[in-house]
Amino acid sequence: MRAPGLHRILACLLLAGCALVDQRTFAPAPEAKAAPAATAPATVKVDARTPLVSIDFSGPAPEYQELLGYAVRAADMRDRDVQYDVVSIVPAAADAAAGQQEAGDVMRAIMREGVPPARIHLGLRADPTLRGREVRVYVR
Repeated sequence: MRAPGLHRILACLLLAGCALVDQRTFAPAPEAKAAPAATAPATVKVDARTPLVSIDFSGPAPEYQELLGYAVRAADMRDRDVQYDVVSIVPAAADAAAGQQEAGDVMRAIMREGVPPARIHLGLRADPTLRGREVRVYVR
């Protein structure tokens, strides 16, 4: 098998689990919506948006740079002014330092794709129901 054919097969296998970028991906941030008056949800959801990319840091160091690059390029092709929210979600406050480091690494990977730092917003949230650390990239 020729090397270019092998690259195509590998790209298809890697992208098989990816979701397409569509209008649901570019939903406005939940902070932009008005909160309902005096009604508290039964369970608190960390973020109602669907992430463009979700990277699991609970095990060995993940290899996410190539797939993140594909996702960022696809989002930029759809909207050149897209904003990225890079949110580290940790199960406990004790994991905050590691979560900040991982979110920073993901932010730098997005910047290597040519996205200016002014379009990337970092965040850190705790979710006690989560088993390990995660970094989610949202677009708005």
